Amino acid sequence: MVRDLLFLHPGALFADRHVRHPLVADQVEVYDLYDVATLDLGRFLGVIVSGLSDQDFLWTQRARIRAFLEAGGVLVFSGHLYRLWIPGAGPFVPKVVRTFRDYELEVVRPHPVFEGVAAEDLTYRRGVAGFFARGHHPPPKGAQVVVAFRSGEPVVYVDRQSTAGTILVHSGNDLLGYAVAEGTAARLVPQLLAWMRTEGARNRAARR
Repeated sequence: MVRDLLFLHPGALFADRHVRHPLVADQVEVYDLYDVATLDLGRFLGVIVSGLSDQDFLWTQRARIRAFLEAGGVLVFSGHLYRLWIPGAGPFVPKVVRTFRDYELEVVRPHPVFEGVAAEDLTYRRGVAGFFARGHHPPPKGAQVVVAFRSGEPVVYVDRQSTAGTILVHSGNDLLGYAVAEGTAARLVPQLLAWMRTEGARNRAARR
């Protein structure tokens, strides 16, 4: 399979475990995060950025990232934004939690990445709540909220308005970590990679 998706490795052990999983390793090219300063991002349909990444560095590369998006690329970020290097994205807002049920999620809009994924399997991992998200990012105008807390705050949104490309922002742990998930959440990673490839190809075709 052609590796037309890119993961920018932040140099963290947890991220290393994700990209070594066969579901990811067979489909995704891996480069060090700091290579983005010289890497030809146009080679890839989509780029995945870990929440463990150096966001101060990504801020210095925001023009290159925007150029990739304006060319129709797909950007997927999981984590807590504190530097606004993603077009249209707002800073992370921690959730006020009084009970574990405050972490309960719902899929509020059908989306290929979450097709067949039960909200309960996102909320709970081995019986513990809160792994998928513990806060949210205010989405830009026109973005589509896909997953939200039951209290309404957006947890995953897709933004096709801020650039000519597509941005998926998830306010939790790296989605690639769900390669080892149990239950319906195991569908997330293969569906994410397939969607990125389809979305990126469609965006590029629309620009021809």
